[in-house]
Amino acid sequence: MLLNHSFEFIEGPGFVNFIRTLQPRYTIQPRSYYEKILCEDIQRKMHQHLKQQVDLLDAISLSTSLWRGDKGEGLLSLSCSGISRDFQTHRLMLKCEALNYESTSKLACCIRDLVPSLAIEVPKEKIHCVIRDEMTALPGSLPDCSVHRLQMCVRFALQSNELLQNLSSKCKQIVDHFASSKMANDHLKFIQEIRLTRDPCTLTPYDPCQWNSAFQMMSSVFRMKDALSLYCEEYSLVQIYPDEWIEIDLCSKVMQPCEETIKIWSNPSTTTSSVIPLVAALRDSLRTDVHNFVSSVTICSFARKLLEELEMKFAHITSDINFLMATYLDPRYKQAFFTEREEQLVANEVLLQLAGVPEDCNGQPPLKIIKVSSTSSQKNESKIDSILDSILTTGTTNTQQPNTSMGSQSQIKNLLYLYNSEPRIDRNMDPLIWWRSNIKYISLYGIVRKFLSAPAASVVSEGLFRKSTHLYFDMQAGLSPESASKMLLMKANFSFSNSEIN
Repeated sequence: MLLNHSFEFIEGPGFVNFIRTLQPRYTIQPRSYYEKILCEDIQRKMHQHLKQQVDLLDAISLSTSLWRGDKGEGLLSLSCSGISRDFQTHRLMLKCEALNYESTSKLACCIRDLVPSLAIEVPKEKIHCVIRDEMTALPGSLPDCSVHRLQMCVRFALQSNELLQNLSSKCKQIVDHFASSKMANDHLKFIQEIRLTRDPCTLTPYDPCQWNSAFQMMSSVFRMKDALSLYCEEYSLVQIYPDEWIEIDLCSKVMQPCEETIKIWSNPSTTTSSVIPLVAALRDSLRTDVHNFVSSVTICSFARKLLEELEMKFAHITSDINFLMATYLDPRYKQAFFTEREEQLVANEVLLQLAGVPEDCNGQPPLKIIKVSSTSSQKNESKIDSILDSILTTGTTNTQQPNTSMGSQSQIKNLLYLYNSEPRIDRNMDPLIWWRSNIKYISLYGIVRKFLSAPAASVVSEGLFRKSTHLYFDMQAGLSPESASKMLLMKANFSFSNSEIN
């Protein structure tokens, strides 16, 4: 309760009277009493829990994230993810920093000192990779987070398209018109319900903090095209011409796979193994759009620029061994997206990794492969899923034995040949459960847990930040940033964990 409410709440008359009714002999203590319980007693138990969880993991992937509010306050976080020997995914928040300043130099220092300042020791040999978002990336470098890279692609493509920006401005004028006038909004609702006999829709306002806000706003305007046209016949409102309505619709079609991809990558359970396949699907989608929408100069130019940005900002994934290995070790994809050169890189890396990794002797008994939650209706409506399924269906899997010069490791090469020869599993299946069920590949378990530990994106601090506004309010009332940071850490790990710490 104390993690979810301001300290002002427990001092309010409503809560005080409630406690008196429940237990008249209990006395509400001052803030410092509860702050001490949280930041000392429970914090100590939290650290013990985190240490136990980290000890279960042979390899972990770290991610940093920074979210800033409009008043200078912010949240800097360091999280980790890993896979235990029973192939269970563990996600932990290792550090939170509640920020109440805007100094860039102090922030840079804070990020630099984040790992050394951890209350629990994280052995360097356990760290597989560090994923930084756009705000915590090294100066002059691109973020490691796939979500932020794709958002940058979209942002740069929109900024380079003046005609599309003008169309977005028109839509914003329309949205602002109805947002500022209740009478206009009521009349638009009347047109939808009475004249068009439809359920009323609402216009989506523009939010500069949301990466796709401009496109969501334009899509909401397009959905209400008929009602807005009737409204314009009676009142003076910015005019959207027929060819512009077409461009809004086409823009939505271009953006749909991008929005779906970011939604998939933003899921904490999505690993880097999905980056190469989804980038390939996006590339195919944009190439098709450039060809099909050639009649619209504005949209064709936007799709072409977006494709250029995608090729440039994701060029590294086909040479980065972490992405290649994660994709190969995911039984949903394996070598389906690899060239012959990439297949050779992966085969050599597997042999190299196995030479330095002890055999996993703690194998688990076979389990029945189950599907993760996914409905067929959602799958059919997803454009990116359709494209990806098409690639996997039409593509051929190379099942030849890896060609390496390391003849002394023929047993490992035979194991890889067996793995390559097995059919890929359905994309809705959990790859970790597949590995746990196939104990014959126990020699690969160590590297599987290592490379599939990396998430596709850094854990976003936005959700925790927005749910913790009461802590920043308490900071203004005297709560120290150190105590607020400890409470944020507890709040984050309580949300990650399925069981409460005793």
